[in-house]
Amino acid sequence: MKYIKHISLILIVFLLIIGCSGNYANIKNLSESESKAIQQELLDNWSDYNISYDVRVIVFDPKNDEKKILVHSRWQTVKDQETWTQIVNGTIIVSPQWRAGEVWGDPIREIWVHNQFYGYVSHKKSAVVAAKIVDENTVFLNRQWGNLTADP
Repeated sequence: MKYIKHISLILIVFLLIIGCSGNYANIKNLSESESKAIQQELLDNWSDYNISYDVRVIVFDPKNDEKKILVHSRWQTVKDQETWTQIVNGTIIVSPQWRAGEVWGDPIREIWVHNQFYGYVSHKKSAVVAAKIVDENTVFLNRQWGNLTADP
């Protein structure tokens, strides 16, 4: 009887994993050296990306491709060198309690869908991020932090 319970539990977990994984992008962890190299590339070539940020997350969507990373409408965007510098230096205020620059320096992760690269994301460990597939060229990045959800 115990054997059947274990097999049933394993089957349920397996089916949940398969059922939940179909509509989400893969957010891939990188090695420390890869992350640092990409951070430097992003610092040097920030204008090649549509950069969106909120309290704990920064998203880099390459401008030169047809792929899009959508974020919540309350997120802000980097439109000039001054804003980008403030984020990197940690001097930009997103809300009275938080600075977006606190995110910069955290590991960079890659967003992939079916072997296609969409962009980069950097976030605090306390922020849980997921990228839901909208269509073949678009993902929506969702951020959860504590009980707060950044869905539209």
